[in-house]
Formats: sequence, structure tokens, C-alpha cells
Amino acid sequence: MITKLTVFKEDHNSWYANDKRKAGEAWDLLCLDVSEPAEHRMEEMLYYRLKPEEQHAFWGKSVGKTIEVGISKIRHGDNGGKATLIGKVIIAK
Repeated sequence: MITKLTVFKEDHNSWYANDKRKAGEAWDLLCLDVSEPAEHRMEEMLYYRLKPEEQHAFWGKSVGKTIEVGISKIRHGDNGGKATLIGKVIIAK
């Protein structure tokens, strides 16, 4: 699935290891869906999780920009239960 998103804010999180998961960090973009047609847009803000190879290209440069993302997975539970999109940035404007 391909969607168009406007980046509202950048959000970096890190966590310590525990008995359930390894330590790590996440580089997320908080986004608003601006796909067409408008009546089929997501009504809530979405997070897009940057891959390690995307961090250098997009982190610190994305707020206010529009990106097209090829979505391969939607994860819930991270970021206070909000949807986190996993995929690949196809176009950044």
C-alpha cells in the first residue's frame, strides 16, 4: 500500500533492555495522511518508523515536507498505542 504523508514532527525514543526485549532506539516521524481521495484518509496522526539507512537522509530535514511511503506493515502498541507504519520512503518532496 502506498500513502502520502505530511511530516508534522520528529520523535526519537530509546529504551533499556529487559526480560522481554533488547535495548534499542527508534527514529519516528509523526505524520498526517494527505492521500487522495480525502474521504478515505486516516483521521488520526500516524508514526512512520525510519529505517537505519533512511535516518541520515530524512532525520532533521523532514518536518513540513510531504513523503510517499510504501507500507509493508502497520504496528500497534508503540508510541502510546498509535499506529506505526513500517515500510520504505519512495518519494520525499
